[in-house]
Amino acid sequence: MIYILLFFPDPYSAQNSFTSASEAVLPFSAVDELFQIFVFYIPALALVLYFCFRYTQDLSFEKSCFSGYKDIFTSRLKFTACTILCAFCLLLIGGLMVILENHLSKTEGFPTTLLPVMETPGSVFAISVMAASCIIAAYLEESFFRVLLYRRLLAAGQQKAPAIFTASLLFAACHAWQGIWGMSGAFMSGIFLAFLFERQKSLNLIALSHALYNILVYLLPG
Repeated sequence: MIYILLFFPDPYSAQNSFTSASEAVLPFSAVDELFQIFVFYIPALALVLYFCFRYTQDLSFEKSCFSGYKDIFTSRLKFTACTILCAFCLLLIGGLMVILENHLSKTEGFPTTLLPVMETPGSVFAISVMAASCIIAAYLEESFFRVLLYRRLLAAGQQKAPAIFTASLLFAACHAWQGIWGMSGAFMSGIFLAFLFERQKSLNLIALSHALYNILVYLLPG
């Protein structure tokens, strides 16, 4: 129920709209983004975090994965470097999907997907709002898919590999508006982030990597 309510689809995101060729670039509105942050992202994140701590058989695990970098990384510098490296890996996955789609789109009869592109924010304030939105949204998605859902699947008796596969598949499904290649990239990214979380037990690492990737997608020229 939480998954359907929050992630399939996300009716509050302007990015989750199918657009025609004449509307391929969506204008960025800081006001609309702020509305989305306070009306959807923050309440949704609070709900997911509540369930993370309320329905668990290992409360110490949930507390540790939110505790920061100190138990895992020896310095903020190493944590920052690892976050940037992980975001770069996510960019590689996304770039690979773009290359594959562009290559196969030249094949006769191969369907192409015209995705809406959000214009780059044009002011410091707009960029700040965009960054805040990316960070909160990343914490929402990672706390649900890589902590709550993953842990619940394990508690239900699934092994780690099937649980990661299931959580990543559902993560990909909520990106259905991006077409087959967007879903494929989300699925591969989900598996990468899940294995990273399983290894490091750090929500901050995967959420900030995810957020940095989203911010770069906004800022890099399309």
